[in-house]
Amino acid sequence: MAVSWIYQDPVVSPSPHQMIQVSVKAAGAANWTTTTLAQSTIGGVAVTAIVPVAVDAMGNVTAAWTLWNGTIHIVQAATLAKGGVWSAPASLAPGVDGLYLSLAINARGDAAVAYTLSPYTSYVTGTSAQYVFRSGPNGVWTPPVVVSETLSSTAGYITSPLVALDASGLATVAYLGNGAEAVRQLAPGVWTPPQVVLPSPNAVSSFQSLDLGADQNGNAILAASIFDATINVDRASVWVAAGSPGGVWTSPQRLTDPAVPVDAYATRVAVSPDGVLGLVGWIDHYHGTVQVSQFANGFWSAASTIGRGTAFSSFQEVLGLDAASGTVARAIWKNAKAGTQTMASSYGR
Repeated sequence: MAVSWIYQDPVVSPSPHQMIQVSVKAAGAANWTTTTLAQSTIGGVAVTAIVPVAVDAMGNVTAAWTLWNGTIHIVQAATLAKGGVWSAPASLAPGVDGLYLSLAINARGDAAVAYTLSPYTSYVTGTSAQYVFRSGPNGVWTPPVVVSETLSSTAGYITSPLVALDASGLATVAYLGNGAEAVRQLAPGVWTPPQVVLPSPNAVSSFQSLDLGADQNGNAILAASIFDATINVDRASVWVAAGSPGGVWTSPQRLTDPAVPVDAYATRVAVSPDGVLGLVGWIDHYHGTVQVSQFANGFWSAASTIGRGTAFSSFQEVLGLDAASGTVARAIWKNAKAGTQTMASSYGR
């Protein structure tokens, strides 16, 4: 098991730092081992950062992050070989100011990172989604490849990249640009053109959350919560589309009923490696419930309520969803109806 976070020194420290930290607990071990992988002084544009971490089938751990170095946010990654020590941080995008990264890993240890150029330093040149890949846990990261269109400052920004890998190491990358867009890698170095998979329903809509999942064969699900600011609507709906290994996507489908006051946020996707189980979950802000819809035989089921969600007007909806196999899945979320609690529900067993 691996847990990651960013630690910041107390503000009273004479030289405050932020540190990239990961704690790992091997099977059978009694204790967790925490390691600081990188650190820098606190500063720069205030952008919320995360440290995605993943474990392959052999027990190797990979972590990726962005870190302000005083000038730009550098994109780095490190690997902990099973039974070994952490590698030195690898620079994935030298000289690039990268934000909003995503990490994916498959069973054999192939890893991929997608990130976008910072809109703050790329104002003149424009923003794009970029992709790097590592073959196996001991491979070398490839040079960055631009996988999206490039949007200029007058056209908008490319943000919120997501990446998923199949068993062969081929990737699906999604991001927010002219709606929710996606590209599919057909072979090493060969990508489909960027495609708007989930368009904005109207001119007064905005994307609240975006998530991507894929099975070992490259079948993918892309979902988003899209808020409609139309007068007398003012709520978010869950939209979804399914993609094939060849990069062909179904038409967008709305999973929540537009005729009832459902206000859906924290949309999450889970796809089992064998492709048998596909799930999309969300928190209905209006009713304070957690709901999940299941994808089978090309159709989405009616939403099932699996628990109580965040209360109306609470600070933030938080939901996690994962499918370990075609018969086992789990959801975990925050419930703020009677004090803040962490809730969980299992599918199958």
